[in-house]
Amino acid sequence: MALSSSLKSKAYMVEKTVNLGTASATVAGPSVPAGTLVLAAGVTLVDAVEDITTFTVAVADDTTTFMAATSVDAGAAGDIKFGTQTLGVTAADTIDAVTVISGTTAGSSARVWAIVCDVNEATKAAADVDRDTLA
Repeated sequence: MALSSSLKSKAYMVEKTVNLGTASATVAGPSVPAGTLVLAAGVTLVDAVEDITTFTVAVADDTTTFMAATSVDAGAAGDIKFGTQTLGVTAADTIDAVTVISGTTAGSSARVWAIVCDVNEATKAAADVDRDTLA
């Protein structure tokens, strides 16, 4: 029996609001399970970012960069930065914000997000769905 389209994996968004800090660091973002394809990732600034010497943000897990280091220096609240790398995550991980900061800043917040899809084998057939057994 074929899989119902409602049982197939669909793309969805994971997100987490993080404090970008006042010094260069890696800040844990949203979690993704093993067998996840990251279609796009990026950051949305929650707060304005001060105009300092250097303030860049990359979006990555432990091995893959989904958004290369992108300047958010003097960025306005609501600015969205997108990455272009589409790759898979083979082991459960987090998609993190990696900051490089030169200069003095009070810090700011951003929403780290990714559009992902579970690419593990779909295991439920239509006969396994509760609606088939409801009276």
